[in-house]
Amino acid sequence: MNAPPARRRPWASLSGRVALSAVAGLVVAALLFAAIAVSLIRDGVTSQARAELDRQARAVAGLVSERAATALATGQEFTSREPIGNLEELAGPSTRLYYVGLALSPGASDPTGGLPDTAARDLDPERMVAEGSQSFDFTPPGATTPTFAAAAPVAINGRYLGAIVLTRPQAEVAASWGEVLVPVLLAIAFGLLVAVALVLWMTRRTTRPLRDLEQAARRVADGDLTAAVREGGAEELDAVARAFNAMVAQLDLRDRVAREFLMRVTHDLRTPLTAIRGHALALSDGVVPEALVPRSLGAIASEANRLEVLVSDLLDLARMDADRFTMHLERVDAADPMNAAVDALWSSADAEGITIMADITPLPGITTDPDRLQQVIGNLIDNAIRWTPTGGVVTVSARPRPGGGVVATVSDTGPGIAPVMREVLFEPFRSAETPAGKVGSGLGLAIARQLARTLGGDLTAGDAPGGGARFTLLLPADAPERHDGEPPSVLDAGSPGTAEIGPA
Repeated sequence: MNAPPARRRPWASLSGRVALSAVAGLVVAALLFAAIAVSLIRDGVTSQARAELDRQARAVAGLVSERAATALATGQEFTSREPIGNLEELAGPSTRLYYVGLALSPGASDPTGGLPDTAARDLDPERMVAEGSQSFDFTPPGATTPTFAAAAPVAINGRYLGAIVLTRPQAEVAASWGEVLVPVLLAIAFGLLVAVALVLWMTRRTTRPLRDLEQAARRVADGDLTAAVREGGAEELDAVARAFNAMVAQLDLRDRVAREFLMRVTHDLRTPLTAIRGHALALSDGVVPEALVPRSLGAIASEANRLEVLVSDLLDLARMDADRFTMHLERVDAADPMNAAVDALWSSADAEGITIMADITPLPGITTDPDRLQQVIGNLIDNAIRWTPTGGVVTVSARPRPGGGVVATVSDTGPGIAPVMREVLFEPFRSAETPAGKVGSGLGLAIARQLARTLGGDLTAGDAPGGGARFTLLLPADAPERHDGEPPSVLDAGSPGTAEIGPA
């Protein structure tokens, strides 16, 4: 009994590799999704922070412009410190507010309102008045990260007086989108774990038929020809399961046929051997009268010839299966080996009360092996004799084949062949019991078809016009040096309805 192989590493199995491939794909997809999500969240939060800062700068600049206009209209002195101090609360604790410009606040000592010079130089009054605001970034002195800034103009009757600048450190903006990022990454990780679990489950479920197939194959290797694989998986795996089950069924059938053949061959070998031994012992003991000695010697020779025929059939079949079958091709009159086959079996048919009729018209010369051609015709005639009842007729006919070659038929007046059995009977070791209760070895028809195809032709069987079976042999004008295994079409014979076979 075959021992199961040593357990291999998980990633060495098909399911393991499929799972690893799927998991790797999921991880890569998750990383790409996370990278894209991080980028989108960061850009979204940054854009939102810039938009909010711009909106606040516009609002503060609008309020300052209104108060400046009121002070100018009432003749009151306007200083920026008081309103700016009140408006800082609107921008939020993380946002700094700068007033840039002395025209509105003569008492101010710093024209940039505390805004670094590098940032103040980036202000563009014309752009601010035209667009309503200006967004830019700068890095404060001593800082390592940039700061977002939004400037809005302070104007009275379209006259630019200065600007309100709101700033917010980028680090605080990053901290705000980082709070959103953590839940997103946790959701990605959780989804990845769920996906991996589903992949592992689906992979194991998908490859389960392969494990069942492996177990069934081991059972078949151990001699259990009842093993079968259940269907119910993917279409491709179901197709493999059906093919495996069909293979096992054929193996079981061949095994049973081989056992039956062995029993028949054993019987066929034992019977002549028993007769030979009996006659030999009788002759050696001197119990056979002198007048009957020739009869005993004739019986020994007949049984030895019977053994020789059986052994020759087995050797021919083995050689053809091993593709070591040789042919001796020569140019011959196709009628000669056919007539020789009829002459060789005429006495056997006469002993059974069967008439052989030969209707072999003049045939063209063909290149073939005459001995093998005679063997094919002889096997067909012998088969027909066994299936024809006493008083029946076996007819052998031959005619030229359209396009070159010959067509030969062997018909009988026996029970005929069921359509479902017309190909089965050409398989080796296939035989059925004749009406007379005889069972052959099942080699004659198998060898005859193999020989026909080796000669470049084909052998089929079907129904004879008057009932019974008819075998049709097609032969080309020139047999190939090596047969390619493709039989010619039966329709080339010019005889309708000859795609058939007959009893064995």
